[in-house]
Amino acid sequence: MTSPRIISIEGPMGAGKTSLARQLAQSLGGRMILEAPAQNPFLSRFYQGPGAALATELQFFMQRREQWRHRDDSSWLISDHSARKDEIFTPLTLDAEEHHLFNELRMALDFHPAPADLMIFLDAPLAVLMKRIRARGDAYEQALAPDYLARVQAAYRAWQANYALPRMNVDSAQVDFVHDPRHTERLIDAVRHRLKDAEEQDA
Repeated sequence: MTSPRIISIEGPMGAGKTSLARQLAQSLGGRMILEAPAQNPFLSRFYQGPGAALATELQFFMQRREQWRHRDDSSWLISDHSARKDEIFTPLTLDAEEHHLFNELRMALDFHPAPADLMIFLDAPLAVLMKRIRARGDAYEQALAPDYLARVQAAYRAWQANYALPRMNVDSAQVDFVHDPRHTERLIDAVRHRLKDAEEQDA
């Protein structure tokens, strides 16, 4: 079996991760792995107040574990999240005891996903992110507060600063890959070049 090349896209809510994943999948082919927040029954309660953080993170972890355990021989695997997204969110959302328990469960379940060949980090100004989130009108996000989103954004930037594997940074407020085909084409070309550079460095 041939392992697929993996492109993962990360960034705060509203950055455009799923939109870009769909654009890349359409151009490159292969299989998509998309996060399904609407299928997490604890998420809306988490946004409304304390008490559901651990359940929310465990539900997302089990979702990712199920999605990423099934590998195939696709040339490309494109995801709108990192398989290790818990490294970003659990230090932010869980207290020390909950975080310890989460990590113990993670180790017991022996989840070791392959790293992405390329990680694309999307970001945009906080006001832009909030505007997009409100516009899409997902019920589970309606209680999401700007101060929490700002902390999420900071957590992403901290995680990104320590990310040592091949990566790209994209300001999705400046690159309109949703509505402008020219922007999409240039971004996909940049992704191909970055992957080629990573291959040459590994050779």
